[in-house]
Formats: sequence, C-alpha cells, structure tokens
Amino acid sequence: MTTSPPYSTHPPVASAPWRATPAQNLVTLVTGFWLMTGIFVDGWAHNHLGEALETFFTPWHGVFYSGFLATALWIGWLGRRGLAQGRRGLAAFPVGYGLGALGIVTFALGGLGDMTWHTLFGIEVGLDALLSPTHLLLFLGAELIVLSPLVATWKEATGRRSPAGVVWPGVLAMTAALCFASFMHMYAWVLAADGLGDGLSYSGARTLLTSTLLTALMLAAPVLLLLRRWHLPFGAVTVMYLLNTGLMRAMTGGLDQFPVVLALAGVAGLVADGLIQWLRPSPARPWAYRAFAVLLPLLVWLPFFAGAAGLGQLNASLELWTGVCVMAALGGLALSALIVPPAVPQEAEAS
Repeated sequence: MTTSPPYSTHPPVASAPWRATPAQNLVTLVTGFWLMTGIFVDGWAHNHLGEALETFFTPWHGVFYSGFLATALWIGWLGRRGLAQGRRGLAAFPVGYGLGALGIVTFALGGLGDMTWHTLFGIEVGLDALLSPTHLLLFLGAELIVLSPLVATWKEATGRRSPAGVVWPGVLAMTAALCFASFMHMYAWVLAADGLGDGLSYSGARTLLTSTLLTALMLAAPVLLLLRRWHLPFGAVTVMYLLNTGLMRAMTGGLDQFPVVLALAGVAGLVADGLIQWLRPSPARPWAYRAFAVLLPLLVWLPFFAGAAGLGQLNASLELWTGVCVMAALGGLALSALIVPPAVPQEAEAS
C-alpha cells in the first residue's frame, strides 16, 4: 500500500529564471518615461515657481508620483506572476527586475520622507531642492527602476547584433537613466546653460571647464557602455542626445536658443551613429572603440562652442574652449580604457 504525499497549497518552485518579453519591457519603459517626464515637470516648477510652491500637493508632484504609482503597480504585477510560479524573493521578478523592485521600495521611502520633509521644513528653492536628502533617495530609486529593462536585455542570450526587441529597450532604458542623472546635475549641465563663462574671470573659466568635462563624461559613458554589449543600430545615439538635450533645455527655461542647441545635439548624434556603423567599435576591436571614444566628445563640443561663440553666447577665449574640447576627448579615451580595459597577461591572472 502506497501513501500519497501530503497535500500542499504551494505551487511547484520554478527552477529556471524567467525573462520579460519585449512587450513587457516596453510597458516598463512607458511607465518609466512617465516617471522621468514627471521629474522634469517638477524640476521646471521648482526652477520657475519655487517661491510660490507652498505645499507638497502640487500638480507637478501629481505627474511625478502618478508615474511612480503606474510603474510600481506594473512591476508588482510582474512579481505576482513570479510568485504564482512558485518563485520567492527577488527571484519572483523577471531577470533584471529585482533591481526595479528595490528601486520601488527606495523610491517609496524617499517619497514618504519627502512629504514629511516638506511638511516640517517647507519647500526648498534652487540647489537646496536638488540636493535635499529625500530628493536624492527619490533619484536613486528612479534610476534603479528605469535601469531594469537595460539589465534584462543585457542578459539576453543574444549576440552583439541583437534583435530590435532586445537592443532598443536597452538603449531607451539607458536614455532614461542618463536623463535622471543629468537632471540631478543640472547646476553643471553646460548644454542647458544660456551664458557660458564670464570673460577673463578665473572663477568663470574654471566653472566652464569643470562643468564641460562633467557633462562630456556623462554623455559619453552611456554610449560607450552600450557599445560594450551591442552594435548599436543607426539612430540610437541621436535619440539619446535629442531627448536628453531637449528635456534639460526646456526645464531650465533656455528656450531662446532651444532649436539651435537641439539641432546641434541631433547632428552630433547622427554623425556618431554614422561613425558606429563605419568603425564598428567593440571590445573585439579595441582600437576602433578607443578612436570612437575620442571622436564622440569632439562631435558634441566643437560645434556647440563654435556655435555659441558665433551667437555671442560664449565669453571665453579660443584657447580655452578648444582646449576644453581636447580635454573632453581625452576623458572619452580614459573612459574607454575603464569600460574595455587592456588585456591582462595570463601570468598576471594566474598569480
């Protein structure tokens, strides 16, 4: 006589990790871009209506936090599906989405802290608002959320020339992450500034130099990182630079030169996309990769500064702004060595 195993209400535990489909990654991107748009709308309100904001409950916060709610509900639904399959913990979420689950918790804690902070201390203005501890927590949570599709697609078992349903979600997720990062560095984002430098002032020249180098590194790093994994399709860099520059310029209110700056970003992106197709930079072609890393900052900054000088928006010497462009190019080279480092001899790896 055999005895049947005890009855269990728990579903069998799935052994293999599960992956989000391209459609599911797309939904995450839509909600993530909603969240991203909300932070730029709220940033615009802080920049232009700072003195008039007297409460946490504003339309601008409504756009921002509704985007978070939509994202949290969606990722929570994905996690529920994993639980129904018998998965537990972060393994209940698709590959890469454990990061988003942690981001939701981090963002929620930041939101509660932000509401408490505003209630106790009022509404911050200027850089105080940007660097508020609760706002930095919100930023961290948002970055973790929008990076989920990038991690998910990065780990797909596909080659460098991956299908569009794999590579484009990764590109768009990186674009959202870049936008969040540039938002948090708006005080030094040169492409969002109206007047550049203040003549022969040492402090003005120093600010222009450091801000340009920071912006250059932050614009180059996402592209170089993506190129480590994929051969990017034509248009990827253009989309990234156009969206980022447009949001930053609109938020800070510099609309008088908006079409010009946006056109420069678009042209730089198109030329960069063309160079990718021509040079085919990759870890397997390190010299092509490093050449592209040097050329990419030059494509952005030489036309930008030359155009600003021609429009009378640049109060800096020729030596200064051309030198800054060369330093940005050298920074791109240094980034390439960090992302795709030189090969280490076997003797060194064995010791």
